[in-house]
Amino acid sequence: MSIRGFIVLSLALGFFLMPPAMAARESGDFVVISYHDVVDLEASPDTTLLPQTITRTRLIEHFNLIRTRGYHPVSFQQILDAEAGTAPLPDKAILLTFDDGYRSFYDIVYPLLKLYDYPAITAVVGSWIDTPASDSVVYGDTHLNRSRFMTREQLKELHDDPLVEIASHTYNLHYGVTGNPQGNQQAAAVTSRWQPSGYESEAEYLHRIQRDMQNASQQLANITQASPRIMVWPYGAYSQATLDIAAEYGMPHTFSLLSQVNKISDGTRVMGRYLIDQETSLQTFEEILGNGVWERDDLRIVHVDLDYVYDPDPVQQEANLDLLVERIYRFGISTVYLQAFADPDGNGVADALYFPNRHLPMRADLFNRVAWQLKKRANVKVYAWMPVLAFDLGPGHQYVTDARTGQIGSEHYLRLSPFSISNRSIINEIYQDLGRLTKFDGLLFHDDAFLTDFEDSSEEALAIYERQWHLPADVGQIRQDEALLQEWTQRKTTFLTQFTLELREAANYYRQSDNKGFTTSRNIFALPILEPQSQAWFSQSAPNFSAAYDYVAVMAMPYMEEAENPERWLEELARRSLALVPEKKLVFELQTRDWRDNSPVPNEILVEWINILKQQGIQNIGYYPDDFYNNHPDTRVLRPHFSLGKRFGVSP
Repeated sequence: MSIRGFIVLSLALGFFLMPPAMAARESGDFVVISYHDVVDLEASPDTTLLPQTITRTRLIEHFNLIRTRGYHPVSFQQILDAEAGTAPLPDKAILLTFDDGYRSFYDIVYPLLKLYDYPAITAVVGSWIDTPASDSVVYGDTHLNRSRFMTREQLKELHDDPLVEIASHTYNLHYGVTGNPQGNQQAAAVTSRWQPSGYESEAEYLHRIQRDMQNASQQLANITQASPRIMVWPYGAYSQATLDIAAEYGMPHTFSLLSQVNKISDGTRVMGRYLIDQETSLQTFEEILGNGVWERDDLRIVHVDLDYVYDPDPVQQEANLDLLVERIYRFGISTVYLQAFADPDGNGVADALYFPNRHLPMRADLFNRVAWQLKKRANVKVYAWMPVLAFDLGPGHQYVTDARTGQIGSEHYLRLSPFSISNRSIINEIYQDLGRLTKFDGLLFHDDAFLTDFEDSSEEALAIYERQWHLPADVGQIRQDEALLQEWTQRKTTFLTQFTLELREAANYYRQSDNKGFTTSRNIFALPILEPQSQAWFSQSAPNFSAAYDYVAVMAMPYMEEAENPERWLEELARRSLALVPEKKLVFELQTRDWRDNSPVPNEILVEWINILKQQGIQNIGYYPDDFYNNHPDTRVLRPHFSLGKRFGVSP
């Protein structure tokens, strides 16, 4: 299946799986509609509808509905004027966009725009416009006749009409490139190409995008005598890096395929759009125009160790992957927390990674492959589960030390000191490599981001305590004064949180933004919630996490905490968590293994725990680990209590 086909499938699934959360349109908001090709079946009844194509009859129905329901199509200039404060948007504003530069925009859409007096944007692929009339246009897995697309002369005529704004759809990035050794095709604009000789370097990738933006801008300027100001990324795939490059070439505005209403107050750098095709019913279309919000309320999360998928035998590894994807698809969940680091000994420390990077060995180039398969075949959101500090870089680096012993990693995870500038730079680059060379939707920060009430006593840490925080450069002295201890704890908590936000930006700079957005979650131990004084033991705070991340992932693991009554313990943890964190931001992660004797937690107990959490008002529930190889937990037992419901669409 092509990349475009995957996106159509994902969005179509979204319409079936996510009931509309009704929200009234507000002043200063606008809905953007994304169309593609339009065909006239009355004139050409034998025409085959390509993906995302609609008929002329259906488009007229849309235009009539827009008029009769009192919606107001606006131009992009009106949106910019509203953003600048020079003129307000009319109520119930909508913006019409048509991608790919089909000839049907000139032949069918444009006459209708003039008839209804509706403005619109058309986004064209430059290389397709430059294709000679005698050649065909390569479109995904097919070839289309050059006559299916507009000519330079037609673009010039359209540009001269104020109803039409011409945007770029890149010059030649509307295709997929090989994104990993396994051959997955991924969007060219946001993928560092893999070849047998290795991955495209960062410099090579940036040069390729810069050259395309230059060509795209110059071509349209030559045709219309006006440079484009909008870049519409193929497949809705862009990154912060591509946005920055497009802006350098005069195109600071773009549209995503994130289905959401836009607000003038949020700016016009990235605007959400609703993708429409022939299968979109008029009822759905009206719901989009009327409230525009489609979201699934609850999350169901499976936490997957990539170490379980890895196998030195590539045949067995592919079999493991297929087993995992099939299980996740059938389970009817929303999210996978997928391990991106190698931890075969289970000590929580990364001494290798599952993606190419500058600083640690790569056990296998596996994370991108598994994440992509889960996203596209199981239609789930994939978080990269990553350490914050627990990287073993070997000797010559500063690690967290215990003030009592001066030792490294004697009681807890081996962790790089976050107070070392060199360490922070290295970790930042690891996250940047993750974002550039893999595809994922969000980040889960591992539970290693903590500092105890005896940590860190490294030389660089003590210097920061004294020079920046104005505390004694002596942990023992700090601990002797309750006020100093409290301030030290708060400082460390904030410092760690700020560092993770820096890592988020590093990972997100090259990461492919798409129709699902980018969210963050961070693990928190149960004790800082149950016993507030224990925050000093971890430098973790639920309110602090709630303010910083999209989700706070509570490690709700009663056996690990040796709770005398696991059920009552879970009830109390849920009650206290809900008092500190909004329910929509809370994730409760249950344990499926009793690490005291390394035995599986019985399925019946897991069901009981899930039901307890639901009764307490916990909406987002996950578990760790998932032993897909041995079917634990048993999906047949858990599905009625854990699944979000039947999934629709084709099987993987």
